[in-house]
Amino acid sequence: MSDEDLFEQARTVNLEYKAAVAEVQLQILDGDWRILGYGDAPSACGDGSYQFDLTRGTPEGWRIDGTPAEAAHRIGAWLDENGWTDIKTRTYTGDVPNVAIQAAKPDAHVQRITIDFSPGELFDSATVYADSTCEPGDAQTLSELTLPGTAGDRPELQKLPPAEHPAAPPIFGYNEDGTARYWPDESE
Repeated sequence: MSDEDLFEQARTVNLEYKAAVAEVQLQILDGDWRILGYGDAPSACGDGSYQFDLTRGTPEGWRIDGTPAEAAHRIGAWLDENGWTDIKTRTYTGDVPNVAIQAAKPDAHVQRITIDFSPGELFDSATVYADSTCEPGDAQTLSELTLPGTAGDRPELQKLPPAEHPAAPPIFGYNEDGTARYWPDESE
């Protein structure tokens, strides 16, 4: 596969994966989510393969509508109605009141999504962790393709946003000047 084909394949995988995760986020909060892991840096997931992972969290002050178990049940029903598979709900042992739900949607390149609902005294939280499917292609080569210049001669890269609405245009890679590259790209 050429470098251009690898980049285009990875961009498509990344955008479909982020879109599927964003739909889930919107079922929990239609607002800005804290970015704890953006999800555009490839990592190796086997010999000659890569995947992405992202983490999002609700903002301070957010409250669960009902109990964590009720929220997990609602999200589980929505996931089931919207083509997600392998849906499992977990509770923790002891006095931990969190409830987590996991699911997969391989046709949207989501190997696993985990949503952890945690009640709190001052505010509650929901944290979304998601791994993309493992795709053929070298993670290191792909990483270089998403960054401008060469390892020793890169411009300063624009910082990723601290929070983002799930419907915001996603970032994948950087332009030659080090600014984040949003998709769909206006030049397309």
